[in-house]
Amino acid sequence: MPNVALYRSEDGGKTISIVRGAPGGDDYHQIWIDPKNSASMVLGTNQGTTISLDRGQTWSSWYNQPTAQLYHVITDNQFPYVVYGAQQDSGSTAVPSRTDHGQITPRDWFPAGGSESGYLAPDPKDPSIIYLSGVFGSVSRFNKRTGLSQDVTPWPAVSFGSEINQRKYRDPWTPVLVFSPADSSTLYFGTQYVMKTTDGGLHWQTIGPDLTGATQPAGDGKSQGPPTIENAEQRGYGVVFTIAPSALDRNLIWAGSDTGLIHVTRDGGKTWKDVTPQGLSAWSKISFIEASHFDPAVAYAAVDRSRLDDRTPYLYRTRDYGASWQLITNGIGADSFVRGIREDTESKSLLFAGTELGVYISFDAGDHWQSLQLNLPVTSVRDLTIHGDDLVIATHGRSFWILDNISPLRQASEAGRATAFWLYNPAAAIRVDNDSFTGTPLPPEEPTAANPPAGAMIDCLLKSPASTVTLEIFDVQKKLVSKFSSADKHVDKHPSLPIAERWFPKPELLQRTPGMHRFVWNLIWGNSAEPPVDDESESRISVDPKVVPGIYQVRLTVDGRTQSRFLKVIMDPRSPATPTMLEQQLQLGQKIFAEEIEARRVLAEIGSVKKKLADAEQKLGEKNQELKSALADAQTEIAKILSNKETTQHRPAGLQDGYLELASALRVVEGGDRAVPSQATAVYKESSPQVKEGIAVWARFKQMKLPQLNQKLREATLAPIAISEIEQEAQFLSSN
Repeated sequence: MPNVALYRSEDGGKTISIVRGAPGGDDYHQIWIDPKNSASMVLGTNQGTTISLDRGQTWSSWYNQPTAQLYHVITDNQFPYVVYGAQQDSGSTAVPSRTDHGQITPRDWFPAGGSESGYLAPDPKDPSIIYLSGVFGSVSRFNKRTGLSQDVTPWPAVSFGSEINQRKYRDPWTPVLVFSPADSSTLYFGTQYVMKTTDGGLHWQTIGPDLTGATQPAGDGKSQGPPTIENAEQRGYGVVFTIAPSALDRNLIWAGSDTGLIHVTRDGGKTWKDVTPQGLSAWSKISFIEASHFDPAVAYAAVDRSRLDDRTPYLYRTRDYGASWQLITNGIGADSFVRGIREDTESKSLLFAGTELGVYISFDAGDHWQSLQLNLPVTSVRDLTIHGDDLVIATHGRSFWILDNISPLRQASEAGRATAFWLYNPAAAIRVDNDSFTGTPLPPEEPTAANPPAGAMIDCLLKSPASTVTLEIFDVQKKLVSKFSSADKHVDKHPSLPIAERWFPKPELLQRTPGMHRFVWNLIWGNSAEPPVDDESESRISVDPKVVPGIYQVRLTVDGRTQSRFLKVIMDPRSPATPTMLEQQLQLGQKIFAEEIEARRVLAEIGSVKKKLADAEQKLGEKNQELKSALADAQTEIAKILSNKETTQHRPAGLQDGYLELASALRVVEGGDRAVPSQATAVYKESSPQVKEGIAVWARFKQMKLPQLNQKLREATLAPIAISEIEQEAQFLSSN
């Protein structure tokens, strides 16, 4: 029998024993027992699903599944920002939106105070301070630096066994607690009143009267008979369920109760006006109010009537401070009753709604809605928030989800009017420099989430198939930084290595098919970051130069027609690197990179020639010893170009060695956010002449030795080495 604990009876119910209790998964909801083997059981709890194969003696973990039941969501103002929420029977939880080790793992989650059902409110002035509301009205101030909570409940002398209408301050299971977006010092809390504190909960005050429709004084026990739906509101069973302070006017505050009332004040709480939509019956819970970011007269209200056995969605909009309301639910599913609504922070007509069955979007201020489900499971979406360019949601059963970069949604109307294609204005790209390897990655069976794409997200819409698509990025001097084309050849093979295929990076490809496409530019100079494919070549150990913060131009060309947009690149705000430092780093990096690219091209040529010489030797077999000797001499001469072991310096000289040293110097130059280490500059100055000498020797070999060798190959009726074809092939390999 699943309940607060998991119980079992083996004698028809005469005696009952506890099989599993807290902390095995507080509140056990469902159980399935294998009818063919009763030792095998599947158990559904508030935390997730667990399995036992030994009749309940041991159970599997629930930490391998994202099944948190969250009530609300909020983010702080750090970079990377942290997502916070309270989860049923598992306490508050927080997780960064991105990490510095490639993915978000269970090791990145952390508790953020003691609440399982309330709101979390990070202090706008100090992200280490979190305020949390809890069951039936508790409020705490949690300090992440020390892990200690201070109880700042407005009236901590609470008897939870008493009826709610007998308490000084009334609160539900999930009390509303929000900072004013217009005044970062003011924190609002909902009871039967709107309450506020301006000193972190050391002092609280009520602003205005009881806003729930109660007519009986708090604590009055003279009521006769049990409460009913008809008299509970008047007897004081209602609460202020949602508070929406305006971001435009610190004195404008909206409040909604679970008894079905909406009030608004325009003087900071001195006077309140009942602006409830007409026809809204008692106990229509005002689950969420959103005050507009653009017009103080505009607000949106989500109404949840599921407790009244009415699953119909109810969303209202006012444009006159609540004097009139319009029902705006066209397009929302018939049973998708609404939990929350958010207005975009940049586009005033863009709305997002969280319903019991998923997420909806409106591009016309709520007149029409459509699903924004994408890959989101069908689940209860309890709350939404917008952080910069990201949409973040809290689900009740499938944890947090983030939709990275909603910039294209903000430009949907413009894109819809395009005739052939549309290049969206890209969101600002943040250059984040992390180590590429921080230890053995987690195996794929461990639960992880992907980081947001690293680089600039460039979105475009093609309304019909295209023959050729080209993407170019220019700096402020109109210098070409990177260029990509749908016609680019991409390497499909890689050396045979003891590595799973999933670990090999996939190149970014420009698409030509109709629809919306996202291309991620990795903020480096050049066209690609693919490694060379020559099985005999050593792995590249360098990194290409990264662009510095600034304004860049993105140019998209589709079948000869062009659109351009500006892209802003900003530096990771955590980085101590100055613009001067980054510019110096770029200049040196580009200088080394240019020489490395030329060396890489020549090495690709040499590798191709070596292979053709070896093929010719194999075809000769034992005949034509003179030609065979000439081929061997050529191989020996090439080997000296690559690595001259006869050099009497501290180390052998040669093109291959010099190239590797160039690559090492470039890796050091591009791998830091401080001044370039002097030793990296020294390595460059020593290897650069070595590389140039090797390239010059190879040029003389091609000019003088190779024509003579080709003549001998022709005389032996063997194909000559076509250097022009080799140079073209080398150019491709060296640029990928």
